[in-house]
Amino acid sequence: MTTQQETLTDGNALKQFLVLAKSSKGRAIVSIIEKALNHPSVFVFGELLDMPNVQQLKETEFKNYYDLLLIFAYGSFIDYKNKKDSLPQLTPQMITKLKQLTIVFLSSTSNVIPYSVLQEQIEITNVRELEDLIIDSIYQNIIKGKLDQKNKHLEIDFSIGRDVQPEQLDSMINCLNNWSSTSQKLLDDISGLITHSDKVHLQYRKEKEEFESKFEHAKSNTKNDSPAEQLYYDSMEYSDEVRMKKGPKIKGKDYSKRP
Repeated sequence: MTTQQETLTDGNALKQFLVLAKSSKGRAIVSIIEKALNHPSVFVFGELLDMPNVQQLKETEFKNYYDLLLIFAYGSFIDYKNKKDSLPQLTPQMITKLKQLTIVFLSSTSNVIPYSVLQEQIEITNVRELEDLIIDSIYQNIIKGKLDQKNKHLEIDFSIGRDVQPEQLDSMINCLNNWSSTSQKLLDDISGLITHSDKVHLQYRKEKEEFESKFEHAKSNTKNDSPAEQLYYDSMEYSDEVRMKKGPKIKGKDYSKRP
């Protein structure tokens, strides 16, 4: 079953816009971008950004819409504010979404985000307004975590994934390779421990079988002994005598001497 978190990032909600973008150009593409940015379930934009007709916007009068889409795919609210004069105006829905994406971005750098950092990055001075935005993001399954109102920070347990920039791929591949190497080393260590454990177990079984064989042999050699001697072997168990000879002396009757 698909979870709501997966729905936000699996690209299904974006597919309708990808289909339309294949046969649209110019102003029609701009309209598609606006609808995608306003859509409540679209939080990844990389596929739309890579569409040839969208890429062509860079060479037209609508380049600012391409730049806006670029910020929603990879950037943050501060990025938009720094280029605000050359970008289209955001709708209230776009503003909220970009602020939520900024929280997701910050969660990738730390799982504990101070209120002060959030307020600076998404330009919200009112703490109650900030907490409302965070709570809405949690209910929408954009993030999972909890507010620490006493210490004034957000603790992140989970956040949705965002688009990955091409220049980030090498870093991600290196990170995955390091993880793979570490995991392989851990598996090798576990395998070595299992092998050692098997050897110890087999050695224990071998020694146990040898001991039982010697014990039975010793008992069989007592058939001609006196009844008292036979009782000694039957009641004290020959293994006890062996342990007593190897271990510390016990005060009291000395059972190491045969009757």
